[in-house]
Amino acid sequence: MGNSPAGTWRRSIAFIGSNPGLALHPVNGDGVLIPGEPASCFASFWMAEWSKWGTGNALLIATRKGWRSYAANEHFAKTLATELTRHFPEAARFPLTGITHTQDEFDVELDFERGFRAVGRKAVLEISGVLDRRQFSAPDFQLGSNSAALTNVYLPCGTGRLSEFGEWPGAPTVYPGPRGPSSSAYIAAAESWVM
Repeated sequence: MGNSPAGTWRRSIAFIGSNPGLALHPVNGDGVLIPGEPASCFASFWMAEWSKWGTGNALLIATRKGWRSYAANEHFAKTLATELTRHFPEAARFPLTGITHTQDEFDVELDFERGFRAVGRKAVLEISGVLDRRQFSAPDFQLGSNSAALTNVYLPCGTGRLSEFGEWPGAPTVYPGPRGPSSSAYIAAAESWVM
């Protein structure tokens, strides 16, 4: 009772850290979201306190013209893109066929009252206006033909800004959810992946 051996499929911790994200949607000339328009880009910033792929920071940007990574460690960034980020619902409309990498390092600020800011030499990601803080758990998050257990503290935010070759146009979309507000600008803190 309770001492049955673990199966060969036993999962183990793969990532511990935080993962803010921002999907920007088109806006009109007045800066108002255009209803029903899909995101023009998705940015995912990984802060790995520990992972089976290494530690550090990486910014991944998915667009219709391709994927880009910004990090000190190219292999670390590309592995996060292929193993995790490409499977996010926000990234689904941006096929991953390759990644262009730029060496960069970031100064990072994470404040659970105000938001998140990562400033590199080549790219900047800012997410602010925290709307809520709540626990999130997905015991079978689909990663292609496999799945992983994902948990974090989810902080939906009201605003976001992405700059790499100039500032990306657009704004996040904020919408009501069953447990409170949700947004395409968010901070996923105290995040762990078990694979």
